[in-house]
Amino acid sequence: MSTLEVLTWIALAVGAAASAAALWGYYGVLPGWLTGPEICRLEHGGCAVLFRTSRAALLGVPNASLGIALYALLAAGLATAWPAWMLLLMVLPAVAMSAFLGWSLLSRNLQCRICWAGHFANFALLLLLAVRA
Repeated sequence: MSTLEVLTWIALAVGAAASAAALWGYYGVLPGWLTGPEICRLEHGGCAVLFRTSRAALLGVPNASLGIALYALLAAGLATAWPAWMLLLMVLPAVAMSAFLGWSLLSRNLQCRICWAGHFANFALLLLLAVRA
């Protein structure tokens, strides 16, 4: 396995873990070490501010669920050698959403460790898949 493939799988694992944690935050309360010291002091460990707003769902589906579905599909595509350009196209909407949500965090002066991990994973996947394509 090449370094590029290893990095791609690492980015995929980080994104999947961040999405799973965010989905937990959508329905429950996350421990403060996952969100960050400022956020965890807010309502429900910050989960109400981060994961239960109108920005946390697209057409009623939690963003985290969409992320989990994307990462599962990407994993299947990587495991079965789908063309890199097809995987790259699948990541583009996630990167656009990450850009918007990252801007939203910055504009509201909110920090969220798992949010940033997921957003950086999406951008890493974009770059890594672009190199592969």
